[in-house]
Amino acid sequence: MAKYSETRWLASDGMPMHAVRWQPDDEPVMVVCLIHGLGEHSGRYQDMVEYYTSCGIEVVSFDLRGHGKSGGQRGHSDDFQQIIRDIDRFLYKASGIDIGKPHFIYGHSLGGTLTIKYALSHPGQFKGVILSSPLFKPTFEPPKWKLMLGRLVQSFWPTLSLSSAIDPRVLTRDKVLLESRMTDTLMHGKISAKLGTQMLNEGQRLLEEASLVNFPLLVMHGDADGLTSHQASALFAKRAGPKCTLKIWQGFYHELHHEPEKQEVFNYCIDWMKRAL
Repeated sequence: MAKYSETRWLASDGMPMHAVRWQPDDEPVMVVCLIHGLGEHSGRYQDMVEYYTSCGIEVVSFDLRGHGKSGGQRGHSDDFQQIIRDIDRFLYKASGIDIGKPHFIYGHSLGGTLTIKYALSHPGQFKGVILSSPLFKPTFEPPKWKLMLGRLVQSFWPTLSLSSAIDPRVLTRDKVLLESRMTDTLMHGKISAKLGTQMLNEGQRLLEEASLVNFPLLVMHGDADGLTSHQASALFAKRAGPKCTLKIWQGFYHELHHEPEKQEVFNYCIDWMKRAL
């Protein structure tokens, strides 16, 4: 049974934040920092965490601002770069990890976008980087008029709260997990005009910067993902070059860590991390 702890900390702008840590019974062989996706929180990765800690891996995570038990308007951030600063402050001031241990960073969906952006701006800090269903592009092309309206609105009303319009049925084929998601009071379906615009802009920018990858990188995506584009992930991996490993999971939905075959995903990641060491 993993040793679980929670902590409160302050971001660089004074925002109250919530963090969690799972430690294996024995001395950890490596540490994974987990960055969650839009509308969720760090506590939604229990199956993954239990499996990792049973393999001697320590896992740390925090609720993004505007999410879970952290402060801030739900689904909003004034500045994408502030979230990057949050990740840095968490890792090296608030997480409590031994930075002398090999550590990896793992990001899912929006968390994947944040993770690769952070890794590109902080090269050499990790033994490797893992992206799960990263948001480079959505699976559908938003109407141009809607994009123009969003950019206009975010310039004078950035905190305008909108529905994220995520259909839970595209997340996982596991119906039990879908039901538990619906009763999770820490989940939300909000996104602000500012954060929505920033997400799309950053995804496009990252596709253009993929050739800058100079660290071990694993990009995973399900080819039945109805939320984020697996074709965009394949394009990023191609541009990233030989440092990047691309794994397309046939028939998998968006939340790879919640699919019925999730143990295959966990084992694949752990084997990849061991090779990266």
